[in-house]
Amino acid sequence: MVKIFLSFFLVISIAFGDMVDDKIKSFIGEKNYYSAKKIINILLGDKKQYYRSDGSVEVIKLLKVLKKNGFMGLDLERVNSVNITFTTQGNSLIFLKILNNALNSMGFNFYVTKKAIKSDDSFSWEIQMNTEYLVDPVVLANELKKYGCLISDIQTQEKTNWHYFISTTNARVISKKIAPEASYRLAKPIKSYWLGFDDVPQTLYIESYRLNRWHPYIVFYDNALNILSIYTSDEIQKSLKLDIPKNTKYIMIDDKYTLSNIRSGLKIYSK
Repeated sequence: MVKIFLSFFLVISIAFGDMVDDKIKSFIGEKNYYSAKKIINILLGDKKQYYRSDGSVEVIKLLKVLKKNGFMGLDLERVNSVNITFTTQGNSLIFLKILNNALNSMGFNFYVTKKAIKSDDSFSWEIQMNTEYLVDPVVLANELKKYGCLISDIQTQEKTNWHYFISTTNARVISKKIAPEASYRLAKPIKSYWLGFDDVPQTLYIESYRLNRWHPYIVFYDNALNILSIYTSDEIQKSLKLDIPKNTKYIMIDDKYTLSNIRSGLKIYSK
């Protein structure tokens, strides 16, 4: 009986090790893996710690160890065409906004959409960029975490082809929380203002300060980022009173032409 138990334990341990090893090979290449296998095994320690309760590999935890010890080569020898696919089972609109924000925060501002596929239970977005540096998966994971998203798995076919699987169960848009019957000063914007509500007020008042030349562009969204209403004007506005549509969760405030027209910021009040 003891021999059977030990044999079973050995098989499970080997299986776990194989799954982690396969991930490492895909991330750093088989040649690099076998040349540094002994030191990598020492650095990783007990490989069972890199598994979730469902048996899947915690890829970000694994990548942090590889990156910290210099095994994640993210620079390419020259500018290359890199393909990245992102897949989720959550809302596609929020997913795209969060990914765009995360990539832009990392300095990846120029990429093209190759493919976007939506099915009943998933959404995939494939992009292509020309770059000398790969997207750092550890940094990307940290950026996505700000929005309540987690990288559940990463698959790589080659160094310039990555596939991220992202959990958006707790996804949220980063916004300034607004309470009814309270006024707020919005400073000079670097990007569009995003307001969020727990209790949706009925009316939004906006005042534009003296040095502004504000041409409003305001979008009201529901919880899934579906557009409920848009207000825009070609004329310079100094003050507005807007009815807030039912089911509004977020409001985006911008200028129709350029954010520099709101150089002095805005004052808002909801009721």
